[in-house]
Amino acid sequence: MYFYLAAIVAIISYYLYKFYIYPLYLSPLRKIPGPPVDNLILGNFASPPFLNKELGEAFVHLVKQYGGIVRFHGLLNEQNLIISDQKLIQQVLLSRSYDYPKFFLNKAIVKELFGEGIVIAEGDSHKRQRNVMTPSFAFANVKEMAPKFVQAGHKLKEIWIKQIGDKEEERITITDLIPKITLDIIGLVGFNYEFNSTSSGSELAQAFKSIVSRNYPPLYIALLKFFPFIRLLPTPSNNKYFNSIKIIANISEKLVVEQNNSLVQGTDFLSLIIKANDNLPVNDQLTHKELISQVMTLLLAGHETTSNALSWALYFLAKHPDAQDRLRKEVSEVLTNRDYFPTVDEIERLKYLECVIKETLRVIPPVSALLRHTSKDEIMNGYLVTKNTPLWIPVYTIHRDPLIWGDDAEDFNPSRWLDPEVKSKITHTNFLPFGAGPKNCLGMKMAYLEFKSLLSVIIRNFEFKLVEGFTFKTKLGALSKPSPGIDLWMSNVPNSRVVDDPPIEVSEQPLHHNPDRSRVQIVPDVAVYPDTAFVSRVAFSAVIPPPP
Repeated sequence: MYFYLAAIVAIISYYLYKFYIYPLYLSPLRKIPGPPVDNLILGNFASPPFLNKELGEAFVHLVKQYGGIVRFHGLLNEQNLIISDQKLIQQVLLSRSYDYPKFFLNKAIVKELFGEGIVIAEGDSHKRQRNVMTPSFAFANVKEMAPKFVQAGHKLKEIWIKQIGDKEEERITITDLIPKITLDIIGLVGFNYEFNSTSSGSELAQAFKSIVSRNYPPLYIALLKFFPFIRLLPTPSNNKYFNSIKIIANISEKLVVEQNNSLVQGTDFLSLIIKANDNLPVNDQLTHKELISQVMTLLLAGHETTSNALSWALYFLAKHPDAQDRLRKEVSEVLTNRDYFPTVDEIERLKYLECVIKETLRVIPPVSALLRHTSKDEIMNGYLVTKNTPLWIPVYTIHRDPLIWGDDAEDFNPSRWLDPEVKSKITHTNFLPFGAGPKNCLGMKMAYLEFKSLLSVIIRNFEFKLVEGFTFKTKLGALSKPSPGIDLWMSNVPNSRVVDDPPIEVSEQPLHHNPDRSRVQIVPDVAVYPDTAFVSRVAFSAVIPPPP
């Protein structure tokens, strides 16, 4: 009897010490500034700002109040640090990246979603996997995929044109179709596989929709780590989730097997990765399991990031019609009619388009924070930080720092990217939509070009306006998503070239040699010359010879 009583007392004492006495009264981290703790179980999650704000917004509040390194307590008083100090970010993400392994609120969930690939790999395993995959994502390879990005933009255009029909404008939930388009894109450029998400009831599209809709708050995810049996309960939600995981894993394995057995090597990412993998020594190669994991990563991260970013961009442009008009004017100088296919060089010349895209990724980054943890005891900004302390790099917060981005840092303002003073302050440690350093997003170049291609086609063809009275929540968890989605009014843009110059007087005098070689501007009537791009190029390239 006394033995059992002593055992119970010992267990209670251990947990009391571990979750209360040590973190609050003995831990060296208690010296780091942060909010007071008044809940033994939920830590700071039981009180503002965590209680009444999204995680990203809560971090903004805490960094403003406590500075570049902040302590907060999570579930069962687990101690966490928020680091926004630029030197610390340089150290954690760039100069000593492999000293700070990735931290996951629930590693089991991440392994289910991404397998054992590059997302979860650390140390030598991460270096080996990245070494195999990096060449496939070079911009030279990404450029070859641009026509498929543009083609997808036109596919989206045709669907929306049909939805608008002969109406002046139509209210459309843009977040319904965009994820399907980006999933079809990653199918083609990633695996040379047509998912047909927009034209059929794709089980893969449904599986992803099921998974990303479970955008749970960090507290719930942390709770699952301590009580994993909750996820195994046979609830409809859990059953749907695990069935979706199974569908994604099965399709991923099918794609790898088909590519391995293919006699013809394609130019899609999986073909390029397999080709690079086969040319390496066996010890340096990706295993079959790792290849499947890379496919799962490409499928999820490769379409969801662009889908969310494009939806946010259209929302911000609807909210800021001046920016929308300016972007359409620039794009219309290249996409001279509705069906025009711009080249990569033409897209890259669209500077305001680039500003809009970067500003969208600044205001709403794909993820609100990057997570790492310490691998040993060390000193950070004069404080002793113990081994295995979770480190949160608050991307959403850093992207709103007025010292970097100006007094209007909270606002959507693409023109800030044209300001030399602002541009001079931007570094790899304060603009982090795709992370930084050896563990940054491999698909960054692809995401940028895909984003540019899709947005250029869409904004050329449609005008977007806010729906009065429509509201949604900005979820800043694992993914930055609008919940439940975004509705906008959409209308067709006339099939004509935007020209701001005054009308040119037509002379009946014969053409003569122009010694300064200035261009003659010709603006064709689209009813007579529907291919305005061709006519304009002929006009601009014509040279009138000097008289004999």
